[in-house]
Amino acid sequence: MCGIVGAVSSAPVDPTCIAKMRDQIVHRGPDDQGLWLAEDGHVCLGFRRLAIVDLTPEANQPFHSHDDRFVIVFNGEIYNFKKLRVELQGQGVRFRTCSDTEVLIEAFRRWGERCLERLSGMFAFAIWDTQQRRLFCARDRAGEKPFYYARLNGSFVFASELKALTPWPGFRRNLHYPALVDFLTFGFVPDPKTIWEDCRKLPPGHSMWVELAPDNTPIVREPVPYWDLEFQPDASVKDWGPCILETLQHASQEMSFADVPLGTFLSGGVDSSSVTAALTRAGCSVNAFTVGFDSQEYDERPWARQVAQLCGAQHTERVVTPDDVKAVFQKMVWHYDEPFNDYSYLPTYYVCREARKSITVALSGDGGDELFAGYTKYRRLGLRSAVHSVMPAPVGRIAAKGADLLMPETSRLRRTLVQHGADTPAMLLDMLTLGFSSSALGRAARGQLAQALREYSPMDVVRPLLAKAPPREVGLINAMRYLDLKLTLSGDILVKVDRASMAVSLEVRPVYLHRDLMELAARIPPALLADRREAKKALKNALRAWLPDTILDREKMGFALPLKQWLRNGLGTLPEGKDGGAFGDLLDAGLLEKLARQHAAGAADQTSAIHSLVFLRNWMATWL
Repeated sequence: MCGIVGAVSSAPVDPTCIAKMRDQIVHRGPDDQGLWLAEDGHVCLGFRRLAIVDLTPEANQPFHSHDDRFVIVFNGEIYNFKKLRVELQGQGVRFRTCSDTEVLIEAFRRWGERCLERLSGMFAFAIWDTQQRRLFCARDRAGEKPFYYARLNGSFVFASELKALTPWPGFRRNLHYPALVDFLTFGFVPDPKTIWEDCRKLPPGHSMWVELAPDNTPIVREPVPYWDLEFQPDASVKDWGPCILETLQHASQEMSFADVPLGTFLSGGVDSSSVTAALTRAGCSVNAFTVGFDSQEYDERPWARQVAQLCGAQHTERVVTPDDVKAVFQKMVWHYDEPFNDYSYLPTYYVCREARKSITVALSGDGGDELFAGYTKYRRLGLRSAVHSVMPAPVGRIAAKGADLLMPETSRLRRTLVQHGADTPAMLLDMLTLGFSSSALGRAARGQLAQALREYSPMDVVRPLLAKAPPREVGLINAMRYLDLKLTLSGDILVKVDRASMAVSLEVRPVYLHRDLMELAARIPPALLADRREAKKALKNALRAWLPDTILDREKMGFALPLKQWLRNGLGTLPEGKDGGAFGDLLDAGLLEKLARQHAAGAADQTSAIHSLVFLRNWMATWL
């Protein structure tokens, strides 16, 4: 896990500027720093290293291919690098290090961009070809590692985090208002947008080229996909259990290599428990880390202890309190760069900080809910399919209209009935809406945000994705799995984990995003994954060979903290911050206080809305 930056420019690059960009993300790589400037001065690459594999100085970056033609900066891990190394050695490559970086650059030298088809790992990298004067950039399949870029004043600049782009001359902090609409709706800014008008994210599973023309003008090609999740349900398999367990154990074993101490995150839920069990069965000695709370409703420590004891893991716990939120809130606003509303980043940060005291690499269960249909909404989708098979669509629309007119907007039953009456894209969008509904946002928006709402809708994010996974063809459950992979995972879960872990220089490897597990999940028929009674059926049934029913059958809690309860006593848990004028120009000035009163009175759960506004206000004070 590292930090990368770079520039391809029509004018000679100032290496001190690249060094400043690089050192904005020193937390991503405290072990070493590097800088490479091309002979003609038009390309410069910077690197911060967190040493994981081959700790010798020879493995530092920027790294050159053995023939000096290619130069790479690389963030992430290639899990199958040892296998690729043997293959490349058979074709005459002589390696100077034991690093996966050298395997990656030699794989590119041998196979070009088609090397991406062979890679098992999480990565974001850029490779400069000194002969053809062009830069190749790529990001892993699920988007585990970030890659931001911008075209500014005749230059192409890129970095692992947005903050690293801000020192570049001419960088403009102009808000991208459609991205702000997305944040207030989904709780994050989805790819390829960023909160800044001139910046973009390279989407997961995509690559791109940047070429230097003869006059040194960078020609930036549009990103192109090299991988996508393709559903190929296989009805011939009667029992998926053995295949799931075998793949899970293989993935855990392949991902457990490191030249530094390694452990797992253990919440006591299905996914993290299965990763801990898989590592144990692979013969690894496991250090497991758990975060808990004094509130029993949110505390999963009893189940985590049960799994740790079952697996013989050395177990460490950390309790998070309201004072812990205050202590790191402003720090998290700085680390996340963009407005971010998944407040489980707070316990994530603390479990990462506790783990970093004794390990440098942690395996996690992130991705299990998205790929194996583990969220409650998948049961609702199973219910919708069942209801629509017996209830005519007009009847559902009448019930939805009645609920919309007669029930309070804060009613959960109202929202459920309205979802069942909506068309499929609208229903799926509503299920993905963790912030403000379109109507609520429309009432609260002011100024340029209100103008953006007249021209843009978050449905513009959802419809193109549904065109690739049409519900009529793949079914509701698979359509939502696709949306979760492209939105929930890449924009929320993986961003949360990457920033929280990198804030303490900890590498996290999500086992369920191993390419073999993703491809396996795409083959399981959706009816075996979830129905109106149960979610994550196939995975739970498989894991009964490893884990007790008390873990597999208990009610899903999710990885959250009791912010709902803490906010009942007022907003004191979260620092309100200063507006600086910008916040009040975009949203109703009395909105936050109104939501806080509703929440304190128990009239509605406004936790998410309150956090989103407090985070946004603090973010604006920090970055604008």
